[in-house]
Amino acid sequence: MHYTTTMTRTALTCLTLIFTLFAHTTAAPEPAPAPIKHRFLLLDESRSQFNYVDQFNPANSWQLTVKDGPAWGLQLVGNNRALVALPKKGGFREYDLSTRKIVREHTNKKRYNNAISAIRLPDGRTVLVCDKSPARLFLFDPQDKEIASWEFPEIITPRQIRRTHRNTLLLGSGPNIINEISLEGKILRKLRLPGAKYIYQAIELPNGNLIASGGYGGFLAEIDKNGTLINRKGGRPEPKGLRYIFISQFHLLKNGNTIVATWTGHRRNDSNKGQQIVEFDPSGKVVWQWHDPAKVGSVHAVIATDDLDPTQFHDLTL
Repeated sequence: MHYTTTMTRTALTCLTLIFTLFAHTTAAPEPAPAPIKHRFLLLDESRSQFNYVDQFNPANSWQLTVKDGPAWGLQLVGNNRALVALPKKGGFREYDLSTRKIVREHTNKKRYNNAISAIRLPDGRTVLVCDKSPARLFLFDPQDKEIASWEFPEIITPRQIRRTHRNTLLLGSGPNIINEISLEGKILRKLRLPGAKYIYQAIELPNGNLIASGGYGGFLAEIDKNGTLINRKGGRPEPKGLRYIFISQFHLLKNGNTIVATWTGHRRNDSNKGQQIVEFDPSGKVVWQWHDPAKVGSVHAVIATDDLDPTQFHDLTL
């Protein structure tokens, strides 16, 4: 009897082990993480287009041709409007994102020719940058009346201008200079970003560090207030399947990631050369990319609208 009980217990133990192993080997696999999707605005430089892409509901996506294009820069200025600069027409323009209609424009081809960047300040004034020789900055009141202008012979190939937390201006330029300028038109400091080739955009973080796009250098970089490198994302050689011909406008997302426009050339079909937008996580890993060369040319400006309210004013991280 004792022998039978022992055998029975042994058999039950074996059966338990078998069922346990079977359960582990046949358990459903962990579900794959949901693919990253975004809603985003972009400017297509090579085909003079302004696009909205909704990956959650593609039927909401739209595309329009920029009159007297292409448009440069991109800022959400409230009331569901986007502000852009107009190099060929000379000046700046606002689009209503609901109707896709032009609702405000201030241009003068002779005076503001090659306007490369426009930003709206919180008090309603507008700053316009023109890529001429010398570089020129213009300040307009809320009614678009020009109230000041400055020339900067030392600034070569200016690109996008951005406001800092201290209400000064950051202006990326060539070959590797970030200029900080007061709203009185004085250059307050210059920082060099080694390896950069035509800095497209620089923004200031709350801790005083700067993030800048390195243009043809093919990277994003964070530097401290003295210009010391903190980290880099992108760079060469690129991972397989990616190309960083020119890193241009970027947008910091609330989750800590960064969405970046990766411009690929001036010609209409240069978008075939590589992806148009990438998303870096804080470690620099590419976690998402977007490429649709059939519909869109070279992208040089992007804003993810996933967690932004376009009826509100935005400027510091865009």
